[in-house]
This record gives sequence, C-alpha cells and structure tokens, in this order.
Amino acid sequence: MEFYLSIPLDRFDERIGDLIRLGFHPEIRMTKADHLARMKAGDFGRIREQIERHSLKTFTHGPFFGLDIASLDRCLSEYSADCLLIGLEATKSIGAELMVIHTGYMPQFSRAGRRHWFRNWAERMPRVVEHASGLGVTLAIENTWDERPEVLLHLADLLPDDSLKFCLDTGHVNAFSRIDTGSWWEAIGDRVVALHLHDNDGLSDDHLIPGRGTFDFGRLFDYIAGLEKPPLFDLEIDLESAEEGRAYIEALFPRV
Repeated sequence: MEFYLSIPLDRFDERIGDLIRLGFHPEIRMTKADHLARMKAGDFGRIREQIERHSLKTFTHGPFFGLDIASLDRCLSEYSADCLLIGLEATKSIGAELMVIHTGYMPQFSRAGRRHWFRNWAERMPRVVEHASGLGVTLAIENTWDERPEVLLHLADLLPDDSLKFCLDTGHVNAFSRIDTGSWWEAIGDRVVALHLHDNDGLSDDHLIPGRGTFDFGRLFDYIAGLEKPPLFDLEIDLESAEEGRAYIEALFPRV
C-alpha cells in the first residue's frame, strides 16, 4: 500500500531523508509562491534526481495562499494565473504528472458576485488547462471552503470535457461542508484522483491525525474498496505523526 506525505517545497531537502526512511512518497507543496518563483532549473533538477535515485513517486500541490484566478481584481487574477503556470512548469521539471490546485471560490459571494466570478473562471482557466495539457500534467481541483460538490462540478463543466479531475480533502469536508461524505463521493468519486487525508473536530481545519477527530474514514473507504484503482493516498499531517496516520488508514483499508 503506497502513501504520500505532504511536504513544503522550501523544506524538501530537509525532509526528504525522513520520508525515504519512513517509506513515504512526497506530495510537494508549493506553499510559498515567492520561493517557487526564485527557484532555478538546477534546483528542480536536483529534486528530480533525488526522486528518481530513490525510486520515489511524486505529485504536487500548486501555490494557493491568497491566490484567486477568477478574482474580480484583475491584478490578483493575472498574478494567480502566473503562479499556477510556474507551478505547472515546476511539476513537469521534477517529473510529476499531477498538480492539485485550489479554486479560490468563496461560498460567501453574493449571487451577482458568484455569477461574475464564474464568468472570470471560464475566461481565465482555459489558458492554465491548455498549458497543463501541453506539459502532460493533470490538474485536480480540491474542495476547500466548499459546502457542496455542485460548485466544483460546475467549474469543471465550464472547461473542456474531462480537463479537470478532483482531489477530495477529508478535513475540508468535515469542517466546511454541510453534507456527508457519501454525498460527496457519489457526486465526484468517479473523477477523484487523490485524497488529502487528515482529521478535525468538525469546527476547525486542524490537520489532525486520521482517527483523532470526527471524520468518518470508515465510510469513505467503504466506497474506495470497490474501486479497481484507488486514488492516491496523501497524508496532510506533521511528519512526526505520519506513521500513526498511515497505520490507522491501513487498518481500515487493507486490500491495497
């Protein structure tokens, strides 16, 4: 059974040795867009060399802090698009074929604001999708503040057929959604390519070890058990807690 562990790009050199020792593959998280922009081709080449030398697999989490490609502020929108494009180039450079992204959508929009935001998304995301396709990188949008899966489905439908996949984040479902896991899975499960696995008390996105909060992992894995090819399992928890989190998931889902 293969597990990934999320680590920040700017701490890759510091943490990759521990990941290898513990038997995890890295999901490389591009937390700081400014750090990403300052990196050179040789930096990515060094990361790729370590990944290949140790026979690791990897995927990335694109930059997201403060970004909003469909923002009503065009300056922010253009900066966000540039950050995503740089993230795609980085993903390709390290040999990965999947980049998870946040949409930037906020449920608190007014009806008029939501319509405007959706128009911006439909106009501005095709450039990013086209670039990803040219690089051979799959884009997966992650549920963040989303109360229901319908918005993610709508955003995917606004772009060329099947150009976006999904990453289901268990902690975000637990803290921010108004519907249960089963409803999420029934809506988007056939297009989920990765899982972000962490827990919380249903009130705050605390990234606890699976089993330490209230998310129903058992029900989620009942759905996954029927799949011929399960999504990637990525633990979004501290390195020090990774083995405990993996053991909890393995006990629930021993078939892979």
